[in-house]
Amino acid sequence: MALNNQPTNLNYLNPVAFETNILRIPNVSYFCQRIAVPGLSMSNVLQPNPYAPIPIEGDSIAFEDLTISFIVDEDLTNYLEIYNWMVSIGYPESHAQYNQDTPVKSDCNIIILTNKSNPNFSITFKDIFPTILGTLPFDTNATSIDPIVCDATFKYTGAFTIKKIT
Repeated sequence: MALNNQPTNLNYLNPVAFETNILRIPNVSYFCQRIAVPGLSMSNVLQPNPYAPIPIEGDSIAFEDLTISFIVDEDLTNYLEIYNWMVSIGYPESHAQYNQDTPVKSDCNIIILTNKSNPNFSITFKDIFPTILGTLPFDTNATSIDPIVCDATFKYTGAFTIKKIT
C-alpha cells in the first residue's frame, strides 16, 4: 500500500539563495547579507467557562518588522541612503534635507531562488520606511578584518504577499 501524503519536493530551502530589490536604497540591496521574512501572530479571545477559559481564534494579525543586514561600503554610500532617508522623514534641518520630490516610502521585493538558482517565490512588502538604523561598530581590538555589517529595521503597510513565480 503506497502512502499518498509524501512530499513531492525533497529539496531544502537554501538560506543563501535569495535576491533583494529595494527601490529607494539600491546600494543596500546590492550589499544585503541577511533579510528575515517577518513572523506574524494572531490574537485570540478567551471564552469564559466555569472550569477553564477556552481560547477562540482571533480576528487580527500582527506582523513583525522587516530587518535587513548589509555590508557597509567604504564610502558609506548604502549607510547614507538609509540615514538621509530617515533624516528627511523625521528631523530635517533644511529644505534640502526634506526632499518633497523623493517618496517617503518604497517597495521591497525578496526573490527566493531554488537550489538551481531559478526564481521560485516573490515576497513583496508595500510602502516600507526605516525606523531603526543600527550602529557602525569600529574596534581596534579586532583579530580579523571582517567587513562592518549594519542592521536596518523597516515598517511596512499591511500584509506582505508571497507569490509563486511560474
